[in-house]
Amino acid sequence: MNTNLLQKHIKHYQQEKTKDPDQFEAEWAERKDHVKKYRSFDKAKILAMDEEDIYEYISPLWAMRIWGNKRYVTDNLIEDNGLECLKKELAQLLWSDQAIEQRWDRFRESIKGMGPAMISELLCKTHPDQYIVWNRRAQVGLDYLGVEGLPRYDYQLDGKQYKELCEIEKQIARALSEAGFQDD
Repeated sequence: MNTNLLQKHIKHYQQEKTKDPDQFEAEWAERKDHVKKYRSFDKAKILAMDEEDIYEYISPLWAMRIWGNKRYVTDNLIEDNGLECLKKELAQLLWSDQAIEQRWDRFRESIKGMGPAMISELLCKTHPDQYIVWNRRAQVGLDYLGVEGLPRYDYQLDGKQYKELCEIEKQIARALSEAGFQDD
């Protein structure tokens, strides 16, 4: 990763924060609200969800923004996987003590209709200190920073590579923290 380029953009981000602190605080508050909401879905709550709860849980995700009819997507998730299987696999993905590589690969093999953007967003919003959102924007950003070996297609991203990407992003988080951006 090109750390000089990263530092250049962290400085630019600091300048933007200074120019519009209200916008920065509003975005930070929104992030905290998302984390609070998704962390409230512990294993027991996930396992107790009904179809409407699944809709309320999945539909606000950024990965769902492309869908006009979010109900159609969540109904298909339930129909294709079964409600009990979907809940069990979500709970396993988000709350198991297994290594992330194993949880990621198991979920990808077990659940039809959820790709890396949606899966990683659920992980990140539930455990933001450990996991990242992996989507087109993340891929473009890391490519710009000179990170090599990035997956070009969704099917290429397995649990091992997701873990490696999380470690790279933790380096970026440390650089941001050293520059004064605290995650409280």
